[in-house]
Amino acid sequence: MRIKDEDKVNRIYRAAMKVINLDGFQGCSMTKIATVAGLSPATIYLYFENKDDMIKKLFIHFKAKMGLSYFKVGMELSPSKGTFRTIWLNHYQYIVDNPEEYNFLENFSNCPLIDHVEKENKPDYCPAFETLFEESKATRLLQPMNNDIIYSLLFAPVSQMVKKSKSLNTTLSTNELIQIFEASWKAVSQ
Repeated sequence: MRIKDEDKVNRIYRAAMKVINLDGFQGCSMTKIATVAGLSPATIYLYFENKDDMIKKLFIHFKAKMGLSYFKVGMELSPSKGTFRTIWLNHYQYIVDNPEEYNFLENFSNCPLIDHVEKENKPDYCPAFETLFEESKATRLLQPMNNDIIYSLLFAPVSQMVKKSKSLNTTLSTNELIQIFEASWKAVSQ
C-alpha cells in the first residue's frame, strides 16, 4: 500500500479549491485540478476515488480546519458570553485570513452533496462546539434551540457582513463588529 504524500494532497486541495471557486463544481475537472496542482490526473486518483470523493474530502478538511481555528490552545471552554465572543471573533478572523477557503465552504454548503456529507461527517467538524452548546443550554446561557440554529444565528450575520464589506472594498470597524456580535448574542442567549 502506498503512503500518502501530504504535500501532494495539500496541493490537490489548494488546486481544487481554486478551480471550483473560479469555474464552479460543474466546471471543474480532475484534469484542470491536476494542471493547477502541477500533477498528473492519475496522481489525483491515487488519493481520491473520483471527483465527488475529492470534493467531499476537501469540504471536510476545510470545515474541520475552520472549526479548529475557533479554539486556541489553552482556551477556556466554559459556558460564558466571553467564550462565545472569543470563538465568534476567531470565526471572523478565519474568514478574513482564509477568503478562498471560506468561499469554497460557502459554495459547497449550497450544492447537493452537502446533505450526504453533513449526515456522515458533521460530528467530526468540531466536536467541542456540540459540547459547548449543550453545556451552555444546560446552564440556561443559551436558548434551548437546535445547535444548527444557534450556529447560524451566531455566525451567519458576521459572514454576510464580511462578504458585503469585501464587495464594497471596506473593512468592518471594531464598533460594527461589536454591534454584530451583540445582535447575534441576543438572538441565541436567554
